[in-house]
Amino acid sequence: MNFKMIIKNYFVFFFILIALIGCNGNYNDEESFNDFVESFNRRSDNLTFNVDRLSEDVILQQLSEIKEKLKILRSIDINTLEKEDQIDYKFIESILVGKEIEYEEIQSWKRDPRDYMNFRQISNTYNSRMTTCEDKYDYLLEYLPVVLNDLKFAMLQIDTYVPRFQELGLYMAENSMSIFRLDIGELIYSCSGGGMDWEDMEEMMVPVKEDPRENKITSLNREIIGQLELFIDFLKNELPKKEKSSFSIGKATYNKMLKNQFLLDYNDETLWEFGWKEFNNTVSKMDALAKEIDPNKSTSELLIDIKNEYPLPDSMIQAHQYWVDKSGEHIKSNNLIPIPWKERVNVVPREEYLRKTSYYGNFSRSRGVDDEGYFTSEWKINPFEHQWDQKTKDEYLVEHDWGVILVTAPHETYAGHHIQGLYQMHNPKELRRNNGLSLFSEGWGLYNEQLMLETGFYPNKKIKLRQLQLRLWRNARVIYDVGMHTGKLSYEDAISLMTDKVGFLRWAAQLEIDSSSSRPGYFIGYFMGMIEILEMREDYKKMKGENYNISDFHEKLLKIGNMPPSIMREALFN
Repeated sequence: MNFKMIIKNYFVFFFILIALIGCNGNYNDEESFNDFVESFNRRSDNLTFNVDRLSEDVILQQLSEIKEKLKILRSIDINTLEKEDQIDYKFIESILVGKEIEYEEIQSWKRDPRDYMNFRQISNTYNSRMTTCEDKYDYLLEYLPVVLNDLKFAMLQIDTYVPRFQELGLYMAENSMSIFRLDIGELIYSCSGGGMDWEDMEEMMVPVKEDPRENKITSLNREIIGQLELFIDFLKNELPKKEKSSFSIGKATYNKMLKNQFLLDYNDETLWEFGWKEFNNTVSKMDALAKEIDPNKSTSELLIDIKNEYPLPDSMIQAHQYWVDKSGEHIKSNNLIPIPWKERVNVVPREEYLRKTSYYGNFSRSRGVDDEGYFTSEWKINPFEHQWDQKTKDEYLVEHDWGVILVTAPHETYAGHHIQGLYQMHNPKELRRNNGLSLFSEGWGLYNEQLMLETGFYPNKKIKLRQLQLRLWRNARVIYDVGMHTGKLSYEDAISLMTDKVGFLRWAAQLEIDSSSSRPGYFIGYFMGMIEILEMREDYKKMKGENYNISDFHEKLLKIGNMPPSIMREALFN
């Protein structure tokens, strides 16, 4: 176990604390805070390449360090700091409290197998255009031992049986095999100039060229395949024998998260009431718009018609790419948000092992300039698959209609996550570059769906009705997130909300609820974040009067960072 690093960081913070306590007037709070921020930016919980990062000992040690950091931070009088530093103080405190809740109260490492399958970094490395083969080899040689140990710790530490977590973990494990049986072998084959025998690649045989680095990667890969097979057996046969539990985190923990991590002026009861109020308001708007479109059809009938208009199955990727490009043109031609970087978004198929983690896909923002000089992000969508039975094919297509593509493209790309991510990447403060919160980032994504409505991007009322339905979906996320995690709703209740009141098919609703069940609080960020941004925009408009410019508002907001909206409001208006 890598205790040297842990102990070193513990004593760093210990001595900072002693200094803060003992220096009195010789060491003011501003200096103390600056030192703290510097230490925080080097924080010891960044354990990407620590092979023991998911061991319970390391997790509990991190919890101890987090408590110590909070003690140090709270020994500094925030009122003596400059305004910008007060913002950073509150931001850091919210981050640390979130980690404290995660490690001390939620403890997902004891119950969710998916926590131990962090394979996306491997996929990103394998597919990256921004790194050389040498860089990819270096990364794999560091990261593959971590993956191996993660799987070992999983079987030692998961001691609670949450049936749906077990089912999803098993799917993920079984469908991850191709990464290690095929993808890494293909990488070596490509990087070695065909130096690996293609016939042997699936079995990860030793490359023909005796390259020690390639052989080391191959050896580690074999070990991971063996460990993954053991993990699959554990999930099938051993985990169901353990104590059965649910994914609910309880009222007390949920309210602590709302107040101290997200800095929202709500508790579970008031959030529940607000969610239902807004939900019903959105339903009323949908019904009114539906009557304008066709008074002889109900809202649900019209939505069925809309969802039955979709791209050809084999052109699904191209259809998404087309509307990504169109949304970019709209943002730029209408000068809605400054985009000073050479950038682009590519739509690609999602990795197979991730396709049951959500019904649609995920966005992977740019991490730097690629080999063509672009900041390139990827929108990864679950592709149409011809081996499906006809029912599955039909259900997939009506959840990937033209309406959802037009509305979701701005959320994920222009000027949603893609642009927000670029602004965060270029923030001059390391603290704000490297940390963020879903309450703003997902709220910003949903806000951009609304922005496109306001600025005439959607071509007709049918698309506008679909946009309202997708807004209703995010309304529902507030309801079922607080409901499931505080005991107000069961898993099946949440699915029924999505199918009966929002209009999702059951398979899509189930994937949606599965995502929320493992990420308490995350999904409220969409709607609540959007509400906060809209309120900030209105107040900023009033403040500026005739000098108000929407591009100016967006630029100023994005330059602040990605933090709880209440803090961003403070930064924007002070």
